[in-house]
Amino acid sequence: MMKKLNLQRVIMCFVSLLLFVSCWEGGANKESGYAVGVVRLNETIFANVLDVSEYESFYSSLFANSYPGACFQVYYELDYDDPDNTYENVVANGFYKVIIIDKYELDRFDMAYSLTDTTKALADEVAIEDPILSGDLAYVKGMGFFYSILEIPAEQKMNWILSCDLQNIAKEENGQRYYDVFLRSTVYQSSSKSPENTGVLNAYNMKYYLEMVAHEVKSLGNTTFKLRFNYVSKIEDEILTWSQQESTDISVDYIIPAE
Repeated sequence: MMKKLNLQRVIMCFVSLLLFVSCWEGGANKESGYAVGVVRLNETIFANVLDVSEYESFYSSLFANSYPGACFQVYYELDYDDPDNTYENVVANGFYKVIIIDKYELDRFDMAYSLTDTTKALADEVAIEDPILSGDLAYVKGMGFFYSILEIPAEQKMNWILSCDLQNIAKEENGQRYYDVFLRSTVYQSSSKSPENTGVLNAYNMKYYLEMVAHEVKSLGNTTFKLRFNYVSKIEDEILTWSQQESTDISVDYIIPAE
């Protein structure tokens, strides 16, 4: 299972959000690693592929029954000596053929463009320990992927709310320009098991927001920006404690590469 992991395993594999995290196998022309991506119908072969970056896709028959737009984390093996993976075939078909060793479909959420009431706890809201692990956000075809850490029982299902205020997309503080997003989580299906630190990897439709930010940053003559995550870090007697954490630098070209 790869979507909801204990904290130790999350720390070991959060680098999967950097997309291609591969290890060469002792001289063989192969690589394996974790990747996140979005399913798309490839019209050259009329079969589903998994887009894992703006320019790279994986093909496996295991995606045949997935719907376009579904998001996955996968553990894959790519053999460059496979005849299907010659340069000519990859260019013609638009994908690498891979072996999917493990895959897990991720929960997908649409970003909201207005804020919830930040002074009140939501029904069944749970505090978040870390909204974006190590500050790393992967972005594939409009979808943002990142791990969040919270203390919940095993098998408890959560609903996640990622939002922003489009009327105030940026804030200037001490000469620094901040792009604020707000992340909250509520219980969708409870569990009677004991709470434990848990890493949850979700997919969020952030295309409109991130492209808007990237265009503004580019218009200001800058090439990178950071998101500032606002999150409820403590709930006590229905009083919320809000905390903030910044993402690592996000390249404008990463969001709008064709422009």
